[in-house]
Amino acid sequence: MSDTTVPATAGGPRGAGRPDPEVVDDPAQLTPAWFAAALAGEPDPPDVVGATTEPVGTGQMASTVRARLALAGGGERTVVVKFARPGVDSPMAAMAYAKEVAFYRELADRVAARVPRCAYAAVEDGAPRFTLVLEDMADARPGDQLAGCTADQAADALVNLAGLHAPTWCDAELATRPWLRSDPAVTAEVMGSVIGVAADQFAERFADELEPLEADLLAACRELLARWMLDTGDVVAVLHGDYRLDNLLFPADGGPGVAAVDWQTASMGPPGRDLAFFLATCLEVEDRRRHEDDLVAAYHGALVAQGVDGYDLDACREDYRLGLLHAPLIVLLGRLTAGVTERGDAMFRAMWRRSAAAIDDLGALEAVRRRLDG
Repeated sequence: MSDTTVPATAGGPRGAGRPDPEVVDDPAQLTPAWFAAALAGEPDPPDVVGATTEPVGTGQMASTVRARLALAGGGERTVVVKFARPGVDSPMAAMAYAKEVAFYRELADRVAARVPRCAYAAVEDGAPRFTLVLEDMADARPGDQLAGCTADQAADALVNLAGLHAPTWCDAELATRPWLRSDPAVTAEVMGSVIGVAADQFAERFADELEPLEADLLAACRELLARWMLDTGDVVAVLHGDYRLDNLLFPADGGPGVAAVDWQTASMGPPGRDLAFFLATCLEVEDRRRHEDDLVAAYHGALVAQGVDGYDLDACREDYRLGLLHAPLIVLLGRLTAGVTERGDAMFRAMWRRSAAAIDDLGALEAVRRRLDG
């Protein structure tokens, strides 16, 4: 296996230097010399003479630190460095890390969604090891999945989401890129067994806490999820795949503007799944019920404003309903693959409760069954 870095080319993450090591596993490896090499491809490469790090974020799959770089002449700069979490060792993790690196290399500059600028990206082929050096959005604050968000925050997040979907809408070339697509036969075979294992683990951990509606959803997931995943829908776009509050950064002053991070689940698929996942898991149930129609309309309006045509609001609402099964899918897979923490369990539990209510409110299980069996 070999480490691969990104050349210094316009329109993509820079990083012409070859730091040693190219992929880091520990903050202790983030020395001044390492940063000087990693940032050597920038238009004005910094002269780094000192570096300290501190943990940031609440990621379940990766470690993230803020690095304070002391520069020659007395200046300072901060960047965020992301790398594999210790103990995460699986083919699924390797695939997730490769997806995130590929997004920053190939798509970050193309989409209208706001994302951190990437200065350096490296991944070890076929192994769960990667490193990203990203813009430090220190003036923003992360969303809180447990607390949920306001309707105004949700609207801002959905306009940003449209900025991912609209520029990639039904792009046939993107659909051929290996990191954005999967073999349907392999997906059906692998995910059928994975979903069963994930459902078993989820039931073992939470069965005593589930309300009847939530338990019914778990049973339905065993029946439907593997087939639902293969239904590509009538329109496709690049999906974030895990578009929720913990992966969003909001302006600290409370104003408009959202940035999305954590691109480890990017894929090509029905855009209604990102929309449904966000609304079903990021608002408390009553808030979602109160504002749902307006928020779906705001997302659709942002698509139209960015050039998407031939896709009316009724179609968007139906894709939203059909996409709601993305919420339990991500909860089950997340709980299966992520490190076990008290906050993580509370988060997955809240997301399951909220999404079960949304799926029931909109009759999503019945709609999915009709589509799959029709």
